[in-house]
Amino acid sequence: MNKDFFKNQKGLTLVEILIGILITTLMMGALYTTYNVVNNTYSQVSEKAKISRSSRDLVSMLMRDIRMAGFKYYAGSQTIAKFAEDTKDKRGCEPNGLVLPNKSYLTFENGYGSGEINEHELSHNPVVIRKNRLGFQTSKDDSDKIKTDANSTNKCCDQIEIVYEDFNQNDLDQPFKRYRITYYADTKVGEKNIVRLAVYKTVESWRQERVAGDVVDDGEGGATCIFPATGGQWVTDCPQCIEKDLVRDHIEDMEFIPFDRDGLIIRDGAGDYPAPEIDNLRDRLFDIAGVDVRLTFRSKDNFYKETQKREVVGLDDRKIEAEDRLLRDSVIVTVNTRNIGGTLF
Repeated sequence: MNKDFFKNQKGLTLVEILIGILITTLMMGALYTTYNVVNNTYSQVSEKAKISRSSRDLVSMLMRDIRMAGFKYYAGSQTIAKFAEDTKDKRGCEPNGLVLPNKSYLTFENGYGSGEINEHELSHNPVVIRKNRLGFQTSKDDSDKIKTDANSTNKCCDQIEIVYEDFNQNDLDQPFKRYRITYYADTKVGEKNIVRLAVYKTVESWRQERVAGDVVDDGEGGATCIFPATGGQWVTDCPQCIEKDLVRDHIEDMEFIPFDRDGLIIRDGAGDYPAPEIDNLRDRLFDIAGVDVRLTFRSKDNFYKETQKREVVGLDDRKIEAEDRLLRDSVIVTVNTRNIGGTLF
């Protein structure tokens, strides 16, 4: 074979191959690094969006309920007439059915004064805020508060009770309704028995059924059957009631601060807000014109690359200090009460 044939063949030397492998490796490394940066950025943005989205849902629920605080239902003439028509013969009343008052006949319980041991649990006050407690509680009990170091500012979480009225014409025993909505934080055990905090909601209804009363002359030759109301109690077995509903997981703090029409925080020297069990603030329960709300959430998984000491400062005397890789974000809104506290404008 002609030796010149081999001399004219072109190819890559070993050095050129090694250089090609090196360049390819560098390019792959650059692409992988870029992918990691983009992927981590996307994960962080997604986590922030997830916290923001879920926090907006909870804030919307709170705003709707706080604005309803103290609402009273008044029945119009058409509602009264229809109720009388619907109740003919259904409760033994002839011929005009039941007389429905134009406003709620439900008794009002301030929460103190009845002499009962747990009378605070009967509270019908529009807004009651209790600081630094876990679990559903209806009274001030220091033994149930979150245990914190006396020198620490890490405290959680406030509980808020909201009471308002409604009406259901289909309920002949109790057409006027009263509901108490409570938002509170409680512990939740997750994977690997890790304990975290979550937001729960309880909905109670005031059961005060009417009993048959006297039959009186309606002034037109007929008889009208009157059903006066009797004493009642809060229950959780109504169709609209919720005994304990998980609203939002991975909460870090809930802070509620009541203020009056002048924008001043309503509290005493001990830092407590108006509640039926607090003597010196009980008369200010109807002065609440608005509530400042701060909700602080945390990410489900690690967010930062490195463990660092981070701090989240609250509205009042609250502070969250933690040393980990989790993201914490706060949402702050001011909600004006429409039915109590007068007008702010």
